[in-house]
Parts: sequence; structure tokens; C-alpha cells
Amino acid sequence: MAAEQFDDTWIWHPSFTEERADTAGLLVHFRRDLVLDGEPPESVKLHLTADTRYKLFVNSRLVTFGPVKGDLSRWFYDEVDIGPFLVPGTNRIRVLVLRFFNSTYYAATFPRGPVGGLRIVAADKQNEDTSGSSLAHELRGGSAWETAIDPFTILPINEPEDDFLHTYERVTRPAGQELEWVAARSHRFQKSTGVVPPWHLSPRLIPRMALKTAHFTSLHNVQSRLPLADWEAVLVHGGGGAEDRSETSPRGGLVLPAGSSHRIDIEAPHHMTAFLRFRFGRSSTAGSKLSVRYAESYEDTPVLVPYLRRKGHRCDYSKSLFGPVDQYELQGAAPPEQLLGHYADEENREVFAPFHFRSFRFLQLTIDVGPSDLVFEGVDVQEANYPLDVVASAQAAGPDAAGMDKLWSTSVRTLVNCMHDTYEDCPFYEQLQYAMDTRSTILFTYYVSGDDRLARQAMLQLRDSFQPGLGLTSSRAPAHKPQVIPHFSLFWVAMLADHWAFFGDAAFLAPFGPVVDAVLGYFDARVDRAATGLVVSDNRDGVWNFVDWTEQWRPYGIPPAAVRTSVCTYTNHLYAYALKRAAELARVAGRPHLAEEYVERAAGVVRGLRAHCFDRTFFTDSLAAGADAAGDYSVHNQVWAVLSGAAAPGPAARDMLRHCLSGETNGRFVQASVSMAFYTLRALSAVGGGLYDELFHGFWAPWRAQLDNGVTTWEEDAVSQRSDCHAWGSAPLYELTAEVAGVRPAGPGWAAVCVEPRLALFPEFKAAVPMKAVDGSPTGMVHVSWRGVSPGVQSVALRVELADPAVTVPVHVKLPGQPVHVLDSSSPMDFVVRRSTQKAVVEQN
Repeated sequence: MAAEQFDDTWIWHPSFTEERADTAGLLVHFRRDLVLDGEPPESVKLHLTADTRYKLFVNSRLVTFGPVKGDLSRWFYDEVDIGPFLVPGTNRIRVLVLRFFNSTYYAATFPRGPVGGLRIVAADKQNEDTSGSSLAHELRGGSAWETAIDPFTILPINEPEDDFLHTYERVTRPAGQELEWVAARSHRFQKSTGVVPPWHLSPRLIPRMALKTAHFTSLHNVQSRLPLADWEAVLVHGGGGAEDRSETSPRGGLVLPAGSSHRIDIEAPHHMTAFLRFRFGRSSTAGSKLSVRYAESYEDTPVLVPYLRRKGHRCDYSKSLFGPVDQYELQGAAPPEQLLGHYADEENREVFAPFHFRSFRFLQLTIDVGPSDLVFEGVDVQEANYPLDVVASAQAAGPDAAGMDKLWSTSVRTLVNCMHDTYEDCPFYEQLQYAMDTRSTILFTYYVSGDDRLARQAMLQLRDSFQPGLGLTSSRAPAHKPQVIPHFSLFWVAMLADHWAFFGDAAFLAPFGPVVDAVLGYFDARVDRAATGLVVSDNRDGVWNFVDWTEQWRPYGIPPAAVRTSVCTYTNHLYAYALKRAAELARVAGRPHLAEEYVERAAGVVRGLRAHCFDRTFFTDSLAAGADAAGDYSVHNQVWAVLSGAAAPGPAARDMLRHCLSGETNGRFVQASVSMAFYTLRALSAVGGGLYDELFHGFWAPWRAQLDNGVTTWEEDAVSQRSDCHAWGSAPLYELTAEVAGVRPAGPGWAAVCVEPRLALFPEFKAAVPMKAVDGSPTGMVHVSWRGVSPGVQSVALRVELADPAVTVPVHVKLPGQPVHVLDSSSPMDFVVRRSTQKAVVEQN
């Protein structure tokens, strides 16, 4: 038998302990100096990862940061080329690791393993005999690396605005205390006889985050003895650029007198997620203090921090800023051996750069100056987001088109702000990838970019969260604190079917089949076949049957009728809907009998819904017998009745939706929050008969009201107003492309294109919609436009441009009053629609 084998590629501080109770984790420094004779190699590729997060610096330049957020079943590493950053002579390699403690539930958005670690190895693809490869192997983790625990930075766990992230920093360095450097020690993990290290390594699946320099726009509520113009010079105009500086504002910074205090509110051009660097001249003495509060809006004192807010106009500067805080005590003069090498000119400049990116629209800066003058040089802002290439566009003209461009641009910004190394529910508070939220935001991504790289990762991560003993995926993944919302597993199933429609990748979807079947089996096992044929809710501890955030369903977002009876109509609608989507996946996998079983199960649930949850006019929130007319009806169950097939398209379904969505119901129907807007619109589209067009323009009143209140990204919901940035509100992206322009895949992976424009919504309209993308680049674009040429007559032009000119696809064109025309994508597609007869004729070319 072969000897035991061990993996010793992970290194760590030999004395690291997780016993501190005042912080969610600690920062750990690593350093290594390399002396190169002559010119360095052009390429030195390393594989680099850490538990939990790292930043790599070479010669005082930030090279990269990571890893992509994963979990132990799929822990990502980066391939990094440090060759371009090396110089002849001494090279300073520095790595800063943020380790969250494993034994706590703090920082729920960051999974981590049982021990901390840093892994640096040569990239596997390099030749051993090249100079770059030799140097990469020399940098391999081991005792040649020195390491030091940062005892001066804590990640507060008692910040009232922060229940999830715990990335905010409180930095205090007592006089005379320095970092203690020791040799790093290698972990020794067995890797034979089926035993491996805790982290199952995977290469990065998505591109690196895009960084873009940004600037602040204005200052408010300045409390300082120094002139406003001087503060604007250093914070708004970039510092050192104003011609009317006073004596206190020399080029390079603003001199803050010893013993003075200053507080300034700073406004960004829009809500953003960004890395920040606060720059100061290095003072001769310690004792100055910086405090930075991050906020999304001005508001009245919250009812409940952070969950219940009272927001009006976001720029009502007479109100207050509430949000989490960073605190930093400046060190002042420091001996050369204690400089970390994270930025240039450390001898003369002191920088506070929070490790994790910050989410904000406003900053409140407080500076208390110590016993000597302090030079404030300004704040560097680098927006950080997933590099989404937005290639879609939509422009409308006409009486009802006012503000549509703002709906589009605000939706794009909201979507991008909720995309980093995963999709996120809200960047300000949670940064967690929830399945329900992610399903709709993935569709928005497909329509504006065609890019599915982050979507593929999300589908895998949610699959990896599957709990066999329960039969469900987690509601959110990756996450250090698991959570179960059964409905969210069904949204994950729909997410997979969406990917088939847009990308047609059967090989990618094949491994998901067993988990899909298990998820559906969870619901099937809870069907009461003897009485109703409906799913009975699982009400055990650890299962949250959340539906939606509404005032009437507080505190947990569950219809009261479903709590009373354990039968939730919404659950059954969603289960039937997911079964039908899963049947599509089973057919793709070559399992027609399983597909038939899913369809039959869905039909049985629909029969139960019609028999027991329908009062012959509307669907109740639970069993119709004994339903409370004043409290047991919701928009949700009328919408999902259409989507599940329990309410067939036609006049009755249209009347049902029109009635529950109108303002004339005297509050009988619980209204859906913005999270359900996407599905409400899908139901309006599905019932036909012009109802979608009838309600389209009025539907956006809540979005326009938000714009009137000064938002730059869409709020989470109107009930709690907790967060001002949540991408499930970006529904206009889908509606303007898939519904108004009418562009949809008519075959898996856009093997065929459907174009069914809604010409009555705008007299003039123009849109460009990407087909699927490969490595972020669209394989084709669909262009749709129309305009009025005379009263009652519109000219419609369609074009399908494919990246490969040798390829053509069929285009299914459906115009008002006409059967579907199937044309070749290379054919001219110019039409005239005469509204008097609602007939369309093809122009002769």
C-alpha cells in the first residue's frame, strides 16, 4: 500500500485563535521579499486563494483581490500573473487576509472553513524550466513567508445597522504597540484514502470585478471652521485643483488645525458600491480620529433599525443619515519596519482603506484632529461591480413615453449594483444570493447583456446547497448561515428551465436533474391525497414558508390563512408551475416518462386548487371554505393562478386580474410588493386580450413615485423601505425588451427568434436586444423599431444581426391581426401596420 500523502500548500499564522468575542474576525498579514538580478520574467503565474478573503500587493500596488465567494464544496482560486508588477532588485510581496471566525454566525454572507489559510502555488500550466515558473514555485507558501495578526482592527458585532456583513472596521492602535511577525506554518492535510483538505478547490468561473474611478458631486451640512470651497476642492474637485484655495488649503491637501473637529456630508452621483481610500499626510503624532458613516438616503429616525425605515425624498438634507460606521485612529509617524507596503509613499502618507467594498449614496465624514495639524488629502473612490456589458437599449417616444429612459437607466444601475462575485439581494445590508431574487435578476441580465457566466455560477452554488435530509436547496447560497425557504427551491428549478430556453445547453443542465427531482419530491411527499390533493405546509422549526413582504402578512411574510390551515394556495400554484418547467428539463434530458409524471402531478394540484381554493370568482389564500372575505384574498394568488394554469387565459382570468389590481377593491386584496411585480406582469401578458397593454403605463406609477423621491436605484419594498437598492425592481429591463419590443427565444439557445411587438404602447419605439453571449460577447442582436408614417399607419422594421454571417435562424414575426410569419434572419423584414383594420402587410422590397 502506498504511503499516506499530504497537502501542505496552505499556510497560516501558527498562533491564530478564534477565541476573541469582540470581533467577527481578524486581519492577518503575510509578507515576502524577493531579490531579482536583472530584468524580471514577463510572466509569473500563481494560483492564489484564502479563507476567507485576500488582497495581493506587489511593490505597493494592489494586484488583485478575492477569492470569489464560494463554499467548502466549491472553493474558488484565482490565477494571477504578477510578472508585470515585478522590478529588478528587491520586490515586496504582501498579502492581507480577512479571516471570519468559523464558530460564529457573524458575516453570514461569507462561507468559511474550520481553519484559516492562505494558499499560493505555481499555476499548473507553467513549464518547470522557464524562469517565470521557477520564480512562481519559489513563491509557494511555506515558512519563508512571514505573518502577523493585526490585533488593532476589529470587525464590530454590535453595529445596529449591520446584521449580516460585519465588514465594517474599528481600527485603534495604542502607542508603542507594533505587529509581531513570525514565520508562517504550513497546514498538513491528508489527501489520500479519500480524505482531502476542507476546501474543494475550483478555478474562478466568472471574470474579475470591474473597477471604475468615481467622484463625489456635492457637500451638505458642513460643520467646520474651514471654508466650504476648501472642502469642495479636496472632496469634490479632486483636491489641489481649485484656484480660489485659502491659505489653509495648499496644493496636495487641506490642513486641519490641531484640536479641531469637522463633520461633512458627502453626496455621490448615485447609489454605488465602491472601494474607498481616505488619504492623509502622515502626521508627526498619533491621536487624530476618522469616522465614516455610510447611508443610502436622508431619512427620519427609523422605526426599527435596520428593518423599518421612514424615508421621503432621499435628498432632504434637513433630515439625518443613518447607517453603519467605520472608525479609524490615525497612527502618525511609524518606523520603516512597521510600514506594510500596501500603497506608495507610506513614509509620508497614511491611508485608511477598508478591506471590503462599501455600499452608499451618502457618506458622513467626521474628523477629530489630535495634538498636531493634520493634512487631509481626499478620498479615492473606485466603483466595483461584475463587469456587465450592457448592449441592449430601448427608447420610446410619444405622450406616454415621458420618463421611460429614467426607468431603464435606473433599472440598469440597480441591476449592476446587485452583481459582484455573486448576485445579491441588496448590497447595503446582506449581499446574499437568494434564489427567488436571483431568478428574475438573471432574466434581466440575459436581456441586457446575454451574459450567463454569473448565472451559471449561481445555479451551481444553489445546487451545491442542497440538503439531502430535507430535500431542499438553501434559500440562499453561498452563505455561512444556512436558511430554508421551500418556495425558493422552486424558483431555482425555474431558473434552470430559463437557462435552457436562452442557451440550450443540455450538458450543463444534465447534472441538476437528480436535485430537481428531489426538490419536487419534497412537495410531493406533502400532498394530502386523501382529502384535497394539495400540498400541506411543512411548519417545523428551521423552515420558513415566506411568500412576500406585505403589511398584512407581518412579521414573517406568510398569509394568515395559510398559518391557520397549513394549506397555502401560493405554495400549490408555485409547485404546479415548477413541475411544468421541470417537465421541460426532463424532456431535454431524454426522460419523457418523468416529464409526463411531472405534468400529471401539476394537473392534480391544479384540480385541487380549483376545487378547494377557488370561490368561483377568485382564488383564496388558503381553503375557500371558511375564508375571511376581508383578509384571505391577495393579488398573489390571482397572479399565480394564471401562471400555474389554475386560471385559464380568457375573459374570466382577465376580469379576475383587472379587479384585484384596480384601486376599487376597497383593500380586499393584499397587494403584491415589488418582488412580485415581474410575476404580475407575466400573468398580465399570459391572459391575453390586451390587458397587458391596458395596464402597462399605469403599472409604473410606484416606480415613478420613487424617482420623484430622488432614488437612483430601486428600493427593496415600499413597506419597510429598508434598502434603496434591490434588483428585483429592475423589471422595466425585461418589459421593454421581451414584451414591448416582443423579442424572445423561439427555440432553445435562440435557435429561432420570436418577435411580437406591442405596437399600441408607443407611437415610436426602438430597441436592440442581445441573443445569448459566449464569454460575455453576444452571438447576435435583434433590432426592433417602429414609427408612425401617417394617421393610423405604422412602419415596423426588424433586423437580426448574427456574429457569424454564415449562420441564419428562422424568425417568427407576429404582428397585430396577422398570423405568424416565419422568415429567414437574412431576409428584409419591413412591415406596415394599418390600425384601422389592424392588418399588417409585408412591404415589397
